[in-house]
Amino acid sequence: MAITVQRFSEVQFRAMGDAWQACLAESDANRLFMSWPWLYSWWETWSQILGLDLYLLGAFDERNILVGIAPLYRRRSYMPVGLRIDRLQIIGNAWRVSPTVRTEYCGLIFHRDRADDIRRALLQHLAQSGWDELVLCDVSPEEVEANRRVIGDAAGPVTCIRRVTDEGVSIDTTGVFGDWLKTLGKHTRLKVFNRRQYLSGKSDIQFVEAKTSDFGRFFDLLNHFHVYRWGKPAFDREAVLFHNRLLRRLSPGMRAACTFLMVDGREVSVLYDIFAGGVRYNLQSGFQEDLDPKVSLGRLHLGFAIEQAFLDETCAHYDLLAGRGKHSDYKRHFAGRINEFVTAELVRSPHLRLLYREQERLPAGWRRTINRAFRL
Repeated sequence: MAITVQRFSEVQFRAMGDAWQACLAESDANRLFMSWPWLYSWWETWSQILGLDLYLLGAFDERNILVGIAPLYRRRSYMPVGLRIDRLQIIGNAWRVSPTVRTEYCGLIFHRDRADDIRRALLQHLAQSGWDELVLCDVSPEEVEANRRVIGDAAGPVTCIRRVTDEGVSIDTTGVFGDWLKTLGKHTRLKVFNRRQYLSGKSDIQFVEAKTSDFGRFFDLLNHFHVYRWGKPAFDREAVLFHNRLLRRLSPGMRAACTFLMVDGREVSVLYDIFAGGVRYNLQSGFQEDLDPKVSLGRLHLGFAIEQAFLDETCAHYDLLAGRGKHSDYKRHFAGRINEFVTAELVRSPHLRLLYREQERLPAGWRRTINRAFRL
């Protein structure tokens, strides 16, 4: 059965939310980060600021039903020596361009029953256009290899360069919260759960979900806590705009779970989660550091949220995503599954492939210096 591929305009991107979500529902792609609400809100927020050219491909079956999506954009840059580089990236990250919100679990979207055929159709179409590198940010190692293999078959030699590897943690919440607590080390269990008794013995503790009307104050408080702890806000002006757009667009089956931890009527911790596709994603958190030296408010608040996920029959996992804490990689102690994220380049330009191959002869520190200097 024939699969046809077409490129979408920005006007079509804006109008295709329902078709996109229907395609996503038939795929194994991530229900939050590869959703139309997330990716269109990202595009609307950063595309003009960063000078990005939409390169969004859709695959259609013989019934003219959207069965696959390659959510890409193109950006042209120039090295100091004058060499032009045409890079394609997945919408949601701007690697080596500018910081934005982080989009994890990236990849192409296609109906699972014809995944190989649809991937091949999308990437063969992509191989016919002129570009030098395809940057894959925060994808699985399997996604990198599958794309490298198909593009190599369609476009000739391709060099794969791994730039960054990161890990996230996802907790299975289909069991019993108390059983999960028993799998934790004693220090983690103390911070996540046992300190509730200590704190409630001298204060009134409440775990409260924010109303939609409270979201503005919620983000203000989140940024306030981050400035105190990290010296900068969690979300800059564009990131706040992005999240407000996202929350207004959440599709059926998606919902925000913005919660406060209150002590004696004061909001001392905030936790920003979104539920999608049976998973509750922990996007950001912030808390008052100096409330009590015996209490880690951030871990305690997470404990309440994880318990709530265990009690929710529609929730199968609580995903802590990638990233470390300020002082330790605390997520590794939460008895969850480790998820690996890779950022890699698929390079087909002969000049760049030669340049990268010669770089391999140099020490790692020199390579990093050259890449920064020449914007590679």
